[in-house]
Amino acid sequence: MIRITVEIVPYGIEDSKKVIGIAKIWNDLTGAKTTGNYKYKVSGKKNKLLRNGDGRITGFKRKKENVWKLIYLVLKDIYK
Repeated sequence: MIRITVEIVPYGIEDSKKVIGIAKIWNDLTGAKTTGNYKYKVSGKKNKLLRNGDGRITGFKRKKENVWKLIYLVLKDIYK
């Protein structure tokens, strides 16, 4: 599983930081050796779900692409 945590750090003061978003991306075990299929759950402020598990990225070329491309594809899917 990949977990992305987004924090806000007011004025750079670490003691004041707050989590404002969390995304989880996991392999759904239906892919192949070179391509993967992933599900995701993304929540924003106050745990408001933007997409819950029904979000899906298929055919991701995990041998050729990196994690940032996968994150990009998840965000693109949410905001299409």
